[in-house]
Amino acid sequence: MERYLAFLPAVCCSFVVSAQLTVTTQLSEVQVTDLLEGLGVTVTNVDINCPGDALGHFMGASELGINQGIVLTTGSAAAVAGPSSSFASSGAMTAGDEDLELWVGQPTFDACALEFDCIPIGDTLEFNFAFGSEEYPEFAFSAFNDVFGIFMSGPGITGPYSNNAENIAWVPGTNVPVSINNVNEAENSVFYHNNEDPPGQYLAYDGFTSNLPVFATVQPGESYHFKVVVADVSDGVFDSGVVLEAFSFHSTAASVGVAEAQRPVWSLAQDADEVFVIWPENMGVRRVEVLDATGTVVEQRVSNGNRVVIHTGTLAAGMYFVRLQDGTVPPLRFVKR
Repeated sequence: MERYLAFLPAVCCSFVVSAQLTVTTQLSEVQVTDLLEGLGVTVTNVDINCPGDALGHFMGASELGINQGIVLTTGSAAAVAGPSSSFASSGAMTAGDEDLELWVGQPTFDACALEFDCIPIGDTLEFNFAFGSEEYPEFAFSAFNDVFGIFMSGPGITGPYSNNAENIAWVPGTNVPVSINNVNEAENSVFYHNNEDPPGQYLAYDGFTSNLPVFATVQPGESYHFKVVVADVSDGVFDSGVVLEAFSFHSTAASVGVAEAQRPVWSLAQDADEVFVIWPENMGVRRVEVLDATGTVVEQRVSNGNRVVIHTGTLAAGMYFVRLQDGTVPPLRFVKR
């Protein structure tokens, strides 16, 4: 696809449906707050700084694997609703973002930024996101390396960006930020989906990442500031976007990176792809449930003794909670990386 095609007029509307995918634009700050807030966090001071209808509510089935979320784009959020044979692009050439420019060392345009404060109840904070672009796959490893960042600042964080923020949107298992040049068919391909082969039916972007988890160590009860921003690089055409999964901002009181999380009368220990749950024999527990971050039961185990082993190899990366059948003690949490 030639780059000059990007100057064709973009479709702009407040409500677009593509088969099973719906994108609604013109969201209020209250609506955004409701979509961000998950278990164990308080979200305040939402500030939307996006031109036109670049931000929207993403909802429904699609190839992306996120059924609901907030989408920030470098063009029109409504244009995200596919199929992949459609073309999401604008040529607005509005202002870029200084933090993204500091990272990539190139001029940026058409920035869409969402900022908010988040207070976690525990010392671990998790959320999920995915990044997609019309720049895929042709312009990987080119100057048109559209980027985004999730910049986090607050107690205990010292980074090179505004307000000493750090970009925490990394490729899982690395310290490499997610971008077109860092996640594609040749680099970190396990996290990349080519939406042209086979042609996607519901999402316009020609390529996108998996639903990726972010884990951050925080201080309980303290306020942290987030700036989520996406921008075009080198030119203002061929849209890109980032989707924050709805309600995925979660915090728990367990310690991140620690093998054992202790609570009165029962315990949880994690080793590779197994989680061991142990409780006193006099509790009479017979069933243990595993819930994902949304509260959905994804595993159940029955025991005639005082322990069970949960095999986590088939679970997606993210935060999970273990709940005993009797419900008299608070659940424990573990992280599948």
